[in-house]
Amino acid sequence: MGALSIMDPKLGDLKMIWDSENEDEVELAEKQFDEAKKKGFLAFKTKKDGSKGKQIEKFDSDAEKIIMIPPIAGG
Repeated sequence: MGALSIMDPKLGDLKMIWDSENEDEVELAEKQFDEAKKKGFLAFKTKKDGSKGKQIEKFDSDAEKIIMIPPIAGG
């Protein structure tokens, strides 16, 4: 089982869970991931216990947990 959490300040947080053996669930989670990436969100693969993970560019259906954060505006 994997979990995707997209932190969107405008829409609120989106949370999804998928079973890596269920193609429909994986496809839906990957679609949400790709849509967030197109908006500039950064993705990090972590463990479910919240321990430090690493930044990823592509959806990983075997990940325990993926957290996506909005782009940071600077000036």
